[in-house]
Amino acid sequence: MYSKVKRFAVLIPLVLLASLFIPAPAEAQGGIALSGSFYRQAFEIPQGSSVSGPSIYVVVFNNGAEELSVRMKTETPVGVNISLSEDDFTIPPGGQQKVMIGMEVAEDAVPGEYEISITAESYKEGVSGIQLMGAAAQNANLKVVGESALVKVIMVNPDGKPVVGTVRLFKVIEGQNHEFAYSDTGELEARVSPGSFIASGYVAGEKLAEETFDIAADEEKTIILAVKTVCFEGFGIVPNYYTETGKLAFVQVVYTINNLYQTYPEAEVVLKVTFDGTSLEETTIATLTPLEKGRVGLKYNYIPAGGWVDGTYGFMLQLNLEGEPYTTTLEEQLNVSGGGVAGGASHSRYYIIGGVVAAIVAGGVYLLIRRRGKTKASSA
Repeated sequence: MYSKVKRFAVLIPLVLLASLFIPAPAEAQGGIALSGSFYRQAFEIPQGSSVSGPSIYVVVFNNGAEELSVRMKTETPVGVNISLSEDDFTIPPGGQQKVMIGMEVAEDAVPGEYEISITAESYKEGVSGIQLMGAAAQNANLKVVGESALVKVIMVNPDGKPVVGTVRLFKVIEGQNHEFAYSDTGELEARVSPGSFIASGYVAGEKLAEETFDIAADEEKTIILAVKTVCFEGFGIVPNYYTETGKLAFVQVVYTINNLYQTYPEAEVVLKVTFDGTSLEETTIATLTPLEKGRVGLKYNYIPAGGWVDGTYGFMLQLNLEGEPYTTTLEEQLNVSGGGVAGGASHSRYYIIGGVVAAIVAGGVYLLIRRRGKTKASSA
């Protein structure tokens, strides 16, 4: 009996010592708990810059048997702001809410090292006001830096043409990667603190390119990520008018698909249209079975189901491969006023080819491909 008690006594300090090394990302009280990656971040942000990305977040849990009303609070030094994707919400019993986090540092923020925090509070509203039911918090370290550099990351295909995809920029601090900036347009520009970085390019969630680099104070650097993928090229909206009235009849959607990756059994092109920022309709405008490697130029004539009305139309193409979304274009807008186009189509990116030029380019590629197909068929 004595030996058993002795062994138990020896185990107690070992268990207590081991518990000191177990990370505690969340503190829970009153049925509310907090998890996520915020507490693992080591932010090094220059004055006048910001940090955000999909890997910076907290998750609020409701471990109780009743619905929780939750409000988020932050603590930062003067000149620093924590932006939250959600700041006041409800969570059902056993549910959870993910909250994305961004950090913004003003130009006049004082350089130095700080501790910042995010707190999730559960509350009830009664006749006597708001009653706090519980809270959970996470802390992180922030270093505001006086020196800065400028980095630009661009995703391109092997032909050097821009690709719409996801760009993520990580800063390497003491051997750990910490997300610094994020973009889903294929381009990223950020003012960063000097140091080591990793730039990564993704399409459909797959990492296709990556580069590690160092950047010094006051330096400007452009990183080119070349990716072999399937992408849209030459996306343009071409207005066409009635001869008699001069009013808008239809728009021609002109685009080229460039497949530099591999042959796919099936590809589908979906046209997504918005009106004044609200979704209007989605239409499948092309199906390719299979999608071979190389370029194919296509076009589609579009008229809204309810006819043209004054307002701003937005156009975007989405490419689905084997039934799954793969890539998109950026949105191109068309301002319709008085039955015509006011100021022409607005282009959201410099490489988009518009108007007649787009029609000629895409049409020429399409005819070339058809001729080649006929030549192969006749020789067979």
